[in-house]
Amino acid sequence: KMVAKQKSIKKAIGVVTSKSNDKFKLRIGVCVGKDFDPVKKDTQPPNFPKELMLTKEEWGQYSVDAVTALKMKDLQADLVDIDIIPGTEITKRRLQKNHVNLTFWPELGTAMVAGNKKQIAEYWKVFKDPDCRLGLSWDYYDWVLNKTRYMTQCKKAGIPIIPTVMYTNGFDADQCLKDVKKQGWDKFFCKVGQFCFFGDGAIHGKTSDFETHRKKDLEDYAKKNKNSNIFLLQPFMLKENGHVFDEVRNFFIDGQWRYSVFTHGTDESDGGYYQEPEGPRKDACKALAESVYQEILKTCTFEGKKQTPLLNRIDIGVIPKKGHDSLHKTDNQYFLNEIEMICTTWLDRYSPISVADNVATAAFKHSIELLTKMLNGRRKVPDAAKARKVIKQLNDRLGPYQSIKLK
Repeated sequence: KMVAKQKSIKKAIGVVTSKSNDKFKLRIGVCVGKDFDPVKKDTQPPNFPKELMLTKEEWGQYSVDAVTALKMKDLQADLVDIDIIPGTEITKRRLQKNHVNLTFWPELGTAMVAGNKKQIAEYWKVFKDPDCRLGLSWDYYDWVLNKTRYMTQCKKAGIPIIPTVMYTNGFDADQCLKDVKKQGWDKFFCKVGQFCFFGDGAIHGKTSDFETHRKKDLEDYAKKNKNSNIFLLQPFMLKENGHVFDEVRNFFIDGQWRYSVFTHGTDESDGGYYQEPEGPRKDACKALAESVYQEILKTCTFEGKKQTPLLNRIDIGVIPKKGHDSLHKTDNQYFLNEIEMICTTWLDRYSPISVADNVATAAFKHSIELLTKMLNGRRKVPDAAKARKVIKQLNDRLGPYQSIKLK
């Protein structure tokens, strides 16, 4: 069995077709491309393909997105072929050859960071064209990426968020200072609120400094980000010791809360990340995250029908009432900081479960849910009649699931 497994992994890039031309299989495309976010040490599949190693650094050499895609190849292999698609190979033509496609990392934001104009243009086509059969509807994708949308909805639902002035038509330095003074903030933080991550597109500091010797910094920030429309202006949320707030990142897989990871506000070393311990902080963050998740479920659709996302990360900000340590405290301040879709860090290194195993298994259910909605909605799907038969076989084998109801 191990020999057979190693052989299948060697054929990791692209679709592995069956030996018999008479054997029809569903084709699921899985887009990958992380060079960080590693799985737990020594848990990667044997003979991990060199083509999927995007860094020589141990941290990210065996990234969780690629490992998950490889694990999928060894599940349901008699009925499904997995097409592993590196981010640089994402095209309409490639995706339209598959019955359905998932992305575990590549999206418009990552393409913009890479800066390849041809690739950015192709990503726009892929993400906005339903006939590419990518398992992210544009409206849901935009709801997550345009932070003003989910923040406005969550605020209306009574979910605590950081006080925020939202700009939707670009950034103006003078208007920013007027709004900061109106709010009475002595320190503030401003960031691009769409297609930006890893701290890019942000500026912060004392209000008095930006009124005097740092005024040009704010003007330069406006020029640097002139092509962005969405900005979030917020007070600088600090703990008593002057450090930025901490976060507890809550992960949901196929509709269920599965694990949470503590991330320190300023310690970016390995010591600043750990599995969230049992206690009042974990319970409070989980409860708030589950309330936020209900807003995600209200919003996420595919082919016009409600669809549970495959994976979400909900980051809950934490500030202790006194001191700098919030662990085991019952009087912490909690608030929603960010909602992330599947194209985010999964932090398997700090999880009590194998995230790759869990997502790989859930991805099959998710894929046949997407295909069912496409077929029921009359979306063009290759080999539709044969696809229906395999969907039924998979559903009988894995479920049956109430969410799979082919018309």
